[in-house]
Amino acid sequence: TEHTLSLHDALPISVVAVIATALALAALAVLTSDSRRIAIYFIAALAALVVVFSTLGWLVTVLSRKIPRPRKPMLALAFANLGAPGGLTRAVVLSLGAGLTLLVAVSLVDASLVAEFTTRLPKQSPNYFVLDISKTDRQGFVDLVRRTAPGVEVHEAPMLRGRLVSLKGVPVERLKPPPEAQWVLNGDRGLSYSETVPEGSKVVTGAWWPKDYQGEPLVSFEAELARKLGVGLGDKVTVNVLGRNVTARIANLREVKWESLAINFVMVFSPNTLRSAPYSVLATLTLPSTAPVADEARLARVISRAYPSVTAIRVRDVINAFSGVFAKVMLAVKVAGGVTLLAGALVLAGALATSQRRRLQLAVILKTLGASRRQILTLHMIEYLLLAGVTAIIAVLLGGLAAWVALTQVMDVEPTFTARAVLEALGVSLALVLAFGGLGTWRVLQARPVPYLRSE
Repeated sequence: TEHTLSLHDALPISVVAVIATALALAALAVLTSDSRRIAIYFIAALAALVVVFSTLGWLVTVLSRKIPRPRKPMLALAFANLGAPGGLTRAVVLSLGAGLTLLVAVSLVDASLVAEFTTRLPKQSPNYFVLDISKTDRQGFVDLVRRTAPGVEVHEAPMLRGRLVSLKGVPVERLKPPPEAQWVLNGDRGLSYSETVPEGSKVVTGAWWPKDYQGEPLVSFEAELARKLGVGLGDKVTVNVLGRNVTARIANLREVKWESLAINFVMVFSPNTLRSAPYSVLATLTLPSTAPVADEARLARVISRAYPSVTAIRVRDVINAFSGVFAKVMLAVKVAGGVTLLAGALVLAGALATSQRRRLQLAVILKTLGASRRQILTLHMIEYLLLAGVTAIIAVLLGGLAAWVALTQVMDVEPTFTARAVLEALGVSLALVLAFGGLGTWRVLQARPVPYLRSE
């Protein structure tokens, strides 16, 4: 009827609907994200992917039309199909490329995080962190540990609990730090004091106070967090310790290697600031590397019997728990990447179905001219391999770039390249294209020429 929309009339409506939906999803992602900067990065990267692979599909189509035809008939026909009007080149490149790019990026990020986690841990980490040792029990505790486990290394530091009240005179409630630094302002923090630079720390700005310092209260702040919180040398920091506000001036900034598993704190004060306050002792116990696990267990039993109020945390258990959580997080990310890849595969299947009639007509003509099933199958496989190869190469490059940006700009992790990601991209691209293309080719090979020749 005259009220029925033709395909040509409906196309702009569908395009507008898709664009409106995409914009709504982008706005929802930004507004509901804890880190809007990361959400914007992701949306910008997604938009760039669509532009790049749409352009790539158009470029492959144009080049396939213009390059000289190879002498081998099957190869010449494959190039002709890639450049044919209404072909599947653009749809395949876009749908497959977006999913593969995400797969490569996730694989590279996964490899880099695993390398960061495994290579930066110390070769000899402490066996136990021991909390809540009272200062009156400190010497007795150390003597007991050394009698029980000869050769054990004991490192200790005073520890108090305190809450940041203000930075540079501004109440923390009025500050708006980036999400990755917000935790420092929430709740109580571990505090300590020391005459010397803590193990695993390095002063990068300013100078450490001298021993027996008795001047104004000073504090050493972790450098990266200080930068994110907008504080530096000379700024005043106020913490509330047991109901009393203590204000100290930042004397230096430290670079802390948290992965060393040494005792460290975001804020370390000069001894004269907190020495008179009630505190407990935090200690690490490191047994010789040759010590059997039975010695670890025996040491924990002796400590728990002699000092029931202290808490001994086995470091290996914490590392294993973290490894389990990390593995689950990366699995969730990979599943998300798989969903994206599956969506691309569905679009790919739709593209192949759309071009199916044209491929059937071409197959009928080739059969009529004497082409065998093997030749038609070879033609389709060459076409699919060309598309998958070009798409996978660009996906590897873009996925590597996306992983580099995520690791260096968001996670502050050293990127690690792995050939596994490249091989996964190539393998998945070939598998998807050959699987869906193989189904379509099977239908083409089963088609009888007569009905199609009569319909023409």
